Amino acid sequence: MSAPPGEVADRLNRLADHAPSGAVDPDALWARGRGRQRRRAVSVLTGIAATGLLAASVTPAFLARVDPPIAAPSHQMMLPDVLRAPGPWEPSFSVTPRRLSAVGVGRRSGLLSSSPSLWGISAATGESRWLELPGSVPTAQAPPQLSADGRRLAYWLTGPTSGEPLATGGTEDAVPVVGVAVMELETGDVARWNIDSEHGLSVHGLVWAGDVLWWQGGPVVPLGTGATSAEVRTRTWDVETDERSELGGKDGRAAVHLSQPGHAPRGFVTLPRTFRLEHVTEAKDPVDLRMDLPPDAPSSAGLIDPEMAPDGHRVAALMVPEAAEYDDAATKDLLVGKVADGTVTLRAVDGVRAQAVLGWRSPREVVVSTPAVADDGVGTGHQVWFVDVVTGRRTELLDVVGSSLQDSVAAEAWAAEVVDAPDAPFAPDPRLVGLGGMVVIVFCVSLWRDLRRRRGHP
Repeated sequence: MSAPPGEVADRLNRLADHAPSGAVDPDALWARGRGRQRRRAVSVLTGIAATGLLAASVTPAFLARVDPPIAAPSHQMMLPDVLRAPGPWEPSFSVTPRRLSAVGVGRRSGLLSSSPSLWGISAATGESRWLELPGSVPTAQAPPQLSADGRRLAYWLTGPTSGEPLATGGTEDAVPVVGVAVMELETGDVARWNIDSEHGLSVHGLVWAGDVLWWQGGPVVPLGTGATSAEVRTRTWDVETDERSELGGKDGRAAVHLSQPGHAPRGFVTLPRTFRLEHVTEAKDPVDLRMDLPPDAPSSAGLIDPEMAPDGHRVAALMVPEAAEYDDAATKDLLVGKVADGTVTLRAVDGVRAQAVLGWRSPREVVVSTPAVADDGVGTGHQVWFVDVVTGRRTELLDVVGSSLQDSVAAEAWAAEVVDAPDAPFAPDPRLVGLGGMVVIVFCVSLWRDLRRRRGHP
């Protein structure tokens, strides 16, 4: 057997020189080495986990800084050509959003869970971002509402209750509603109106009439069988003067229905009865208008989605052939009529059917939506048009993707300029970013240890 090469022999001699003298307990030496390996492994794994958690935690804040909202003058009003809810990991507005053209309710993701949150579209840039509103309760049954000019936002408030919270009106996880708030979007100032309740409020409607906010709600009352009822009241709040009123008794305004109201000049319209339209403004009692259907309308027909033109001279609505069998997904005939002597004589706009009436772009152009369908027949959202009610000519306005037509669009926004929608900000799932960081760290540690072994280190 030949002697080992000189380099190997020299290394063995150096190791022998550093060997401990005297008797050595091999078991103790082995245990000490294994303990050192375990401590190193725990340290490496702890570092990897900490790195992943740190990456996941700081990613949203980092992305919000590298891709902040586009700065633009607040006096502009515009609509993006694609109306969309932000992605679950997209950032919120980093400053007071100023005027908004639309708001809605979506699901925003967190590191451990997701939850309903409010989002808005900037009237100045067309960007879609999440809204950070103190104490807000996102509910789709009575969604937040923008004033006509997009400068004020009304939304429901949550807070503590003296008894067990009982959530009604579309809230989740027994999050109680205790009142309503109004944010001045130019300044970020918030005014609140809280109502004393033991279990929270049941909310039924929220709508603007100029500077006056109308809302309906009342304390939830448990019935002892698991069911609940509510003492619903109609309230008005003039946010300019801070005058607050609770309507009732002989006040005719107390009976106004706030379910699915439509836009109207300095107010709103609603259909409390099949063929009676109520026009509500901030300064007057409701005005009743009789709605006359076309002569050839079915006897069982009904009306939905009333919208009054900005000059108050016309009203548009959709006709449902069977009032008792409403189909939210189906398109209906578009009817338009002029207001004269307390009556609206409706006529069909030839060849125009729609899923919803959304507002008016001008005194003779009404905004409607129809379902958008891809080539493979799969629904992709909604297409929004404006229709000249005199000629019946339809013009494409914008697309709605990933959001509901129940979203609140400011009345004046429908007349705004439509611009190219800004690109969505880069917002990956931070949990995947953290996992990717952990993989990189594992690879680097493995490479480092492999190099040490090749150089003769333990």
